[in-house]
Amino acid sequence: MNTLNDIWDRFKRSGFLIVFGIFSFYFVINAIKGDRGIFRYMYLKGKIEVASQQRARYAARKKDLEKKVAMLSEQSLDLDYLEERARIVLNMVKEGEYVILDGDIDNK
Repeated sequence: MNTLNDIWDRFKRSGFLIVFGIFSFYFVINAIKGDRGIFRYMYLKGKIEVASQQRARYAARKKDLEKKVAMLSEQSLDLDYLEERARIVLNMVKEGEYVILDGDIDNK
């Protein structure tokens, strides 16, 4: 009988270790590949970096556009800039001026 009790005690201990091992494996896998795991963290960190770079580009573009709008405002009207914008929008030049086009033009 003593041998059966020893076998049963070993089985209980090893069963506990097996169950503990299975639970540990489950939690480790979820810590690595789960919704809040390491791989997800690295993925989201990359997305945050890309979004930060995009935000910086948009901030620079916004600043440039604000500067252009300020030059066309009533309080500080830059006549040279106004004339340049009007010529670009209307596609016109003054009499006696020459237009030099920069780039490849197909003369067909």
